[in-house]
Amino acid sequence: MTALSGSALLSGFVAGLMHPLSITAHVVALVGLGLMVGQQLHRRATLVAFSLGLILGLVALAAAVGETRAPLVLLSGAALAGLAAASGWPLPSILGAPLALIVGTAIGLDSPPRVASMAAANAALVGTALAAFAAVAVIAVIAERMGQGWPRIGVRVLGSWIAAAAILVVTLQATR
Repeated sequence: MTALSGSALLSGFVAGLMHPLSITAHVVALVGLGLMVGQQLHRRATLVAFSLGLILGLVALAAAVGETRAPLVLLSGAALAGLAAASGWPLPSILGAPLALIVGTAIGLDSPPRVASMAAANAALVGTALAAFAAVAVIAVIAERMGQGWPRIGVRVLGSWIAAAAILVVTLQATR
């Protein structure tokens, strides 16, 4: 491996790390899902489902699945996760895990790498997976530790804002 290819791999990986944190729809979905997961009783199952969906979406993307409705599905999932977080009620795993699986798959499908080589593209996909999972996990831990009172109300308010914004964008896209 030459220094140039190592540099290309590193730049692809960094681009992948930044991708889910630089696309507004991804950020909204990751924050909404993280807030929802932080309120779940079975967080691990929901995080595993999100990881599985993310991997499935990225593998499908790498296999050139073609154009999908992933952005619309992603925002719809963000709206549902935001509504769940706003309610303050933990979703049963039978509802939370499939929602996390769907959001993860949509993020994966909506994350095409914009790099020159196949190796750098693969590095970008790995970076995207790591950043998306880390974002949801960190937000879930923060939401879980908010406890009761005003901090918990702040989590619910943020969830309602996420739901409202996602519903607005989905509605605007549907009317086009």
